[in-house]
Amino acid sequence: MNEYTLYLDETKLWNKNRDQHNVYGIAGVIINQEDKLEINNRLINFKKELFHTPNVILHETDIRQAGKNNEKILNEIPEYSLLTRRKNMKLVFNQIGDIINEYCYVLGTIIDVTSLNKNYRIKESTYTSYYLGMKTIMENYTKFLYDHNATGNIILESRKTINNQKLDSRVRKQYYKIMCHGTYRYSALYLQNKLTGISFVEKMSNNNLLQIADFIPRPLLLHYVKIGQKKSDPSIYQKIRRKRYDGGLIYNGAGKYGVVLID
Repeated sequence: MNEYTLYLDETKLWNKNRDQHNVYGIAGVIINQEDKLEINNRLINFKKELFHTPNVILHETDIRQAGKNNEKILNEIPEYSLLTRRKNMKLVFNQIGDIINEYCYVLGTIIDVTSLNKNYRIKESTYTSYYLGMKTIMENYTKFLYDHNATGNIILESRKTINNQKLDSRVRKQYYKIMCHGTYRYSALYLQNKLTGISFVEKMSNNNLLQIADFIPRPLLLHYVKIGQKKSDPSIYQKIRRKRYDGGLIYNGAGKYGVVLID
């Protein structure tokens, strides 16, 4: 039986001026166990070539800020000074985009929090948004695993801090709640036959595969709210879009099984 891992990350676009919707995204990549070592080595070699060290952590938002000569980021991550050259920044995005294109399936949700509040008369809540997103992702991931005769786990970047140890616990609680009660289409037994667990990895552990997931949610949200990027800025949105899980050849349902809008 095949084994897969779903690496997930999250982001949000919160608009203080209220002239556009507040949106929340949870998304990432599904990677076959057999490909993990190859992908990891590929990223290690790439980091050595560009940064002269494998210890650099790739973070999509910080990379873009470094490209804008953000002093705070450059002071915190001196290696990112190379990314002030647009050519080098594009190399990073091209490398991540190529790996997604060659090895990964994209899975995720876009939650339009403003529409949920308006349509269902609920109070804005990232907890509720996360639960709705995870429930949809776990359902579609389970379908993917059934389609590929596989089992799979989920890995996320740890969000706990020195002063707040509850964030990871809340996500873990949501995961097991869904595992116990099932989703819209799968009973708990079906989920438990395929999903083998959830775990959290510290950012500083430099998990290369989890860093790929970091590049997924933001482009999806920017496209949804129609915030365009400059043509000169690197973007892997089209590669992400093409690699959405579509439910199998007979389905062609990337918007239903790959990246789902919840509003």
